[in-house]
Amino acid sequence: MGVARLAQIIDALTIISENGNVTTISSRREGAAYPGNTPVAIVERASMPDQRVLTSTVENIVKALNSCGEQRPPGMVVIGWSVMALWGEGNVNVLQGEQKEDTTRDVERVNKWLENKTWRVREGMDESWDDLQ
Repeated sequence: MGVARLAQIIDALTIISENGNVTTISSRREGAAYPGNTPVAIVERASMPDQRVLTSTVENIVKALNSCGEQRPPGMVVIGWSVMALWGEGNVNVLQGEQKEDTTRDVERVNKWLENKTWRVREGMDESWDDLQ
């Protein structure tokens, strides 16, 4: 259900300015909006042979999901820096001791994590799960 309403979820977490860019002020909920470079993952049919994991950013996740073809329910949406651990790039100290206004390092981290792509898709289960059978 969350994946089917992804556009509305992202809309509530962000606000799009008149020029089409994600801004950091949201009038739809309390608190600051999520920055456009915040990592997001959609995990569809988790632990099944046809599992699919789509990773991107708040700014691009809706476009990424639409480009992947038919949805594979059930799916869950994970938003935040922990998403980077899905590709072995987790960084628990990402926001510690840094100025919140300095987003340059965060943007660089996300670009490196996505290998300078807009999104990535992993089909099927990771091979390491075969060892558990």
